[in-house]
Order: sequence, then C-alpha cells, then structure tokens
Amino acid sequence: MKKIKKISTIGQFFQRRKIQSKNFSVMGLLLFVFFFSLSSSCEDQNVDVLLHDMAEFDKAYIPVLYYVRQGEMDNAKRSVFFLNHSWQKVNRKYKSLNPENDDWQEAFRMTDAWLSDAYFSIDAMQPKDAYIFLDHVRYQMMDLRSQHDIDYYLDNVWEFEASLDLAEEVAIDQMLCLLDYCEFEDIVKDMNEQWRIVEKAKVDAKLFNLDVDDLKVLENQKKKLQEAIIVFNQAVEEMEGENLAMTATFLRQAYLEYLAGFGDFISSKHYYAGL
Repeated sequence: MKKIKKISTIGQFFQRRKIQSKNFSVMGLLLFVFFFSLSSSCEDQNVDVLLHDMAEFDKAYIPVLYYVRQGEMDNAKRSVFFLNHSWQKVNRKYKSLNPENDDWQEAFRMTDAWLSDAYFSIDAMQPKDAYIFLDHVRYQMMDLRSQHDIDYYLDNVWEFEASLDLAEEVAIDQMLCLLDYCEFEDIVKDMNEQWRIVEKAKVDAKLFNLDVDDLKVLENQKKKLQEAIIVFNQAVEEMEGENLAMTATFLRQAYLEYLAGFGDFISSKHYYAGL
C-alpha cells in the first residue's frame, strides 16, 4: 500500500472537534452557577434532576439523529416537533437560573441556533448538514458534563460514535491508499478502546425509563453491535478494501440500532400526530 500523506478528512475531523471544544468552554458556567447556588445537602438530588432532564432531551434527540443518519428525512421532519418541545422545556428551566450572566445566555442562544439550523437543514432535505448541527448540540452537552465530572452513560456512546465516524469515513473512502495503513489501524484501535468503555459502563434503566423488555432488546442489539465490530476488525486485518467498506456500513447500521434503544420513538410519533 502506498505511503503518501494523510487524507484531509482526518485533519478536518479533529479540527472540527478542536473548534467545538473552544466554542463550548463557556458552557462550564451552566453547571458552575447551578451547583454552587445549591446547598451541599441537596446537590446529589439536583444532579439527578439535571440528568433526568438531559436524558429526556436525548430521548427526543435520538429519533431525529437516527432518521437523519438513515437518510429518512420525512421521518426526521416529523420527529423535529417532539425534539423542539423537549428542548424548549430544558431551555426555559435552566436558562432562567442565571439571566444576568451574558455567557450563560449566549450558551443557550448558541444551542437554540444550532437546533434551528438542524431543523432548517432537515426541512431542506440535507442530511449531511443536519448531522453536523445535531453533532454540535450533543457535544456541547458532553462538554458541560465533562467539566463537572458528571457520569452519564450516553457520553460514552457519543465518544464511541465519534471514533466510529472516523473509522467508517476512512474505510469507505476510495482513496484509502493515501493513508498509511498503520495510521488507519490506530484509528480502529481507538474505536475499539472506546467500545470497551461502553461495554464496561452500566446503563441506568430508570433514567431512560427502560423496562425489562426494553433492556432485553437493548442487550440483544448490543450483542449484534459487538459482532459487527468483530467482523470489521477482521476485515481491517485482512486489508481488503471492498470488504472493509461493506463491513463498515454494516457496523454503522448495527450502531444505529443500538442507539435507537435509548430513543423515545413512540412519543415522538404521538406528539406529531397530536398536532
């Protein structure tokens, strides 16, 4: 395999994450003011309330993300209404905690703007653009929790998806020969490490309102995802381009089906039907 130079998509990917981290730094104010305005005796309780609200938002967010990634833009359009309803609840509840802080207000304004851009892209049937804006929203929430050491299961899943995105992008690229294969193997290694973190993390069934049947379905999808990862790793070892692209696509689909287990697709459909 030729050893020339790295494909530009890798630099673009990490550059985007770097820009996100810089832009999201102001979000630390959200929890800083929130937690330090509370007495220590009720801090744990308020963390639980905050996580519950975040989980409720993600349960509305996941159906939209799922449909966008699947290219099912009509379904994404319908799911947007429930997502916006969930976001407005969070926005009203937490934005008012510190109305005099300009950075606080700007952080909420940015999130609202990114969601609006995502809605516009979905309405215009532009899944790639919609995914970028939706990606901004979740990584802002991740940054918020990370700065305050708040453990949240889906943050592990989002990190795995980020590494999967990069591995898939390289695997299906016809110009893979422009990348040193050992560098691609490092990307896949990182993906596998992120997956091991997901495997070890415990799902809070109560937080996501998962009953016994839901957990069984989720566990089954998790096993299928694990199998897809194994198949993909084998294709990487065999260094077969066509098979690599096929297994990467299969892996992406297995991941989306696992992620869907955390989304509230039923409420999303019912909310739209009730409009």
